Amino acid sequence: MTDAIIIGAGAAGLAAARDLSGAGKTVVILEARERIGGRIFTNHVADVPLPIELGAEFIHGEAQETFAIVEAAALLVYQLPDDHWWSTGKQWRRMPDFWKAQKKIWARVPARGHDISVADFLKRQKSLSPRLKRLAINFVEGYHASHADRISAASMRGTGEENEAPKQFRIANGYDALLEVLRTGLDPSRSVVHLATEVTEVHWKKGSVDVRTRRGDSFHARAAVVTIPLGVWKSEAAIEFDPRLRQKERAVEKLEVGHDVKIVFRFRERFWDPTCNFVHTMDPFLPTWWTTAPARSTLLTGWAGGHAADRLLAANDIAGRALQSLASSFMVNRRKIDSLLDSVHMHNWQADPFSRGAYSYAGVGGEGAHNSLAKPVAGTIFFAGEATTAEETGTVAGAITTGRRAAKQLLAALA
Repeated sequence: MTDAIIIGAGAAGLAAARDLSGAGKTVVILEARERIGGRIFTNHVADVPLPIELGAEFIHGEAQETFAIVEAAALLVYQLPDDHWWSTGKQWRRMPDFWKAQKKIWARVPARGHDISVADFLKRQKSLSPRLKRLAINFVEGYHASHADRISAASMRGTGEENEAPKQFRIANGYDALLEVLRTGLDPSRSVVHLATEVTEVHWKKGSVDVRTRRGDSFHARAAVVTIPLGVWKSEAAIEFDPRLRQKERAVEKLEVGHDVKIVFRFRERFWDPTCNFVHTMDPFLPTWWTTAPARSTLLTGWAGGHAADRLLAANDIAGRALQSLASSFMVNRRKIDSLLDSVHMHNWQADPFSRGAYSYAGVGGEGAHNSLAKPVAGTIFFAGEATTAEETGTVAGAITTGRRAAKQLLAALA
């Protein structure tokens, strides 16, 4: 009998499988997509010097688990300048206090008491300026891909407490290079990956799982590691567990799925300062933009989360609406932008049946739900993925860390 079935070949599933196969356990990885990577989705365009990241793009902070892989494989990583600008549509001004402002806002969240939404919390902050409140909304809806009226204010407690601005990095040759390191780290004699294999049912009892797929295949093992995104957990097409995992169902109810739109434009030449990094705006459709600084390229990325993402996705012409937002925020004539446009790249993660959204966040009253979702069941079913960590939610580092955690737990159970 196989030792473990891994459901999902994203960063979490691959990290778990690598550690398990390296420890001498036999592993079967079942991936619904026709590719590995999950919400890492890197496009390499022949005449573009930088990869186009349609999913995860940044390494947030000096994440130990991620950098251990990066350094062992000698991948080239570069740090982004922490350069933030605010655009009113009439002028730009630098925001050297971006992270200090976040710290000032979220330090007001009480340490105890009844949890409320971020939107309600901000309404009660009478002494905060309208600009700071708008900055806070943009942050929670952008950085967390959340809806301000749904995300837990308590979950934001401690944001910005670092003494320095959090560092961010890119992998120069693409996030898929990290995936390839994880994939090639699998012991080929003890592991097999099945792509285009969507799991629909998991029948289990202590020490045994029977995993069934949409095309009628059945796989048997002593244990399983579930790494599906929260959007899939919450969908009508969710995996059916028999017996039901009621504790997990309660945890999933307290978590929310982020909505996002990420659209990458390639132009024939730059019309922005190449040293500029992040641009924050009041635009209702695309409030955040970033360049590839410090690398110089003609790629420009627009980002919308939460309500802004919903508004943009409802537009008849998403790219056209995004270009109008770009013209307004960068104060450049729309005709000029259209004349310089070379190509548009995006992926609708909300419509993707194997993600059904961006990443997770805690709803009101759900501050501990990520950790509840992470707990193993009967030493037989284990859980990984960014939705199973409260500390590294929404990050590749969180996926890798939880994948390795699940592998460690499984090895202890099989010992």
